[in-house]
Amino acid sequence: MLWPMARAAWDGLRLRCPACRRGSMARGALGLAERCPACGVPFEPEEGDFIGAMLVAYSVTAVLVVAGIYLTAALTDLGPREQLLIWCGFGAAFIVGTYRNMKGAWVGILYAMTGLRRDGR
Repeated sequence: MLWPMARAAWDGLRLRCPACRRGSMARGALGLAERCPACGVPFEPEEGDFIGAMLVAYSVTAVLVVAGIYLTAALTDLGPREQLLIWCGFGAAFIVGTYRNMKGAWVGILYAMTGLRRDGR
């Protein structure tokens, strides 16, 4: 169960359909398509499914920010104020820049857990 979920999450992170691995999840610069153009699998089968995407995005961002704080504290002479400014800026830019990909990863995880079909069930 772990390998199919990891593969589907990776496909979603790359904005590829986790079902057929051919269709693109991307729509425009920031959005996700409603369905796969190749196989028709829905990318948001139920209202509110992207609460998990927010969890994934915030979790990844938090891990990177905390790791960055520890590394800069150990390797540089920056004070707490400078570190706070740097890492808050990084966290905000990272989450905005990668949120669509994190949504895709969550769609992949949902697909692996539920085996979504073309009708969205």
